[in-house]
Amino acid sequence: MILIIGSEEETHSKYVYDALVSRGYEAEYFDSRQYPDNISLGFMPNSKEGFIKINEKTIPIEVIKGVYWRWFYGFNEAKVEDSYTAKMVLRERISALNSLFMSLECNLVNSFKAIELHKTKIYQLDIMAKNGIRVPKTFVTNDADALVEFWENNNRNVIFKPVLGGAYTKKLTESDLTKDNLKKLKISPVQLQECIDGVDIRVYAMGDKIFPAEIQAKTVDFRADNNPKHLPVKLPQDIENNCKKVLNILNLAYSGIDIRKSNEGEYVFIEANPAPMFIYFEEVTKYPVTESLIELLVK
Repeated sequence: MILIIGSEEETHSKYVYDALVSRGYEAEYFDSRQYPDNISLGFMPNSKEGFIKINEKTIPIEVIKGVYWRWFYGFNEAKVEDSYTAKMVLRERISALNSLFMSLECNLVNSFKAIELHKTKIYQLDIMAKNGIRVPKTFVTNDADALVEFWENNNRNVIFKPVLGGAYTKKLTESDLTKDNLKKLKISPVQLQECIDGVDIRVYAMGDKIFPAEIQAKTVDFRADNNPKHLPVKLPQDIENNCKKVLNILNLAYSGIDIRKSNEGEYVFIEANPAPMFIYFEEVTKYPVTESLIELLVK
């Protein structure tokens, strides 16, 4: 049994589900929106005894061979009379489910710990840098003066993006530094990075397999380009080794690693996504991403 954290309506979840079933494997969706109304569980620490019941189908924990973590929808609010009880019930739900995910012993692609680590992307960069991997100069701030100083100290060649993610990366320009915009820092911090002039490289690192492609786009963030070109490339051996190192130090079974190759030929690691989209990438590059993903899940 392969458990898929996601739902039938989420494209990659369904794609992996269908790929598994077509190859004769049993799979089941775990949609957190159904917990606890249509999902129940029971488990003990330091034991493989336990179960997850999804729509009255009981899955013993010991038969779960792998978990594909694609999309977690969060937790439903408890429908109780007062707000204090609602907070306590929600806390209990979160603790129970998180404890289960953290204690699963199977092929985790990826683990709960790896997913949570990615929510602190700056710390992820810190880990990579401390392990000898080149990352961009990065600064997180909600201080207007400090933001302008970082921009000036980096030759006014800086990009900005959310600390957690969820929006496109943009180039910071003087027109962004209005009083009204800078006041918004009092509401929310921003992530700044030195701009690495060059090209994007997306790498799917899957165990010992490395699938890299150069992404040629007309926008600062290649995701904003409706028609970027993906060209399979060969990475230098030390960069391939660094991709494998990233998996190891971030507790990843596989990852979509974003790298920026500078015009001078330097490879700068931007981030390592633990639940990346890959269908389009596989289609245009012909890399066997799906097959490699399934191998990780059922090995």
